[in-house]
Amino acid sequence: MVAQITATITTEIIYTYEDFDGVMVDVVQFTYPDGKTETRSCWTEENFVTGETVHQVVTRSGSVLKSTWQNTKNNKWMQSYIDLWIKRYQAECEAFQKSMDTLAHPEFYSDDDYAKAKADLGFTW
Repeated sequence: MVAQITATITTEIIYTYEDFDGVMVDVVQFTYPDGKTETRSCWTEENFVTGETVHQVVTRSGSVLKSTWQNTKNNKWMQSYIDLWIKRYQAECEAFQKSMDTLAHPEFYSDDDYAKAKADLGFTW
């Protein structure tokens, strides 16, 4: 009989920094069940003209892997980074929508919520 392995690998963005070109680089960490960790630098480039979003991961050897279909389907780092990036992007969109809703309908929110929404969206008036 073969024992089934139920241990999980956790993945998280441990920090984000801005490089010299203004690109926001995420440092992604894998934590294995035995406690061993690995990190990779990852970033996303968005082309607002074509609408294309390209995710990139620096491999262990130092080369850059771009998110083409062939590279993404079997690469655990690329799949994990895209999943983390989408979750963070979705959370940012939901926070933006909540702030916009607060500004659009102040009668349903407290003065503190309204002030926080204005600050979150960058309104100083």
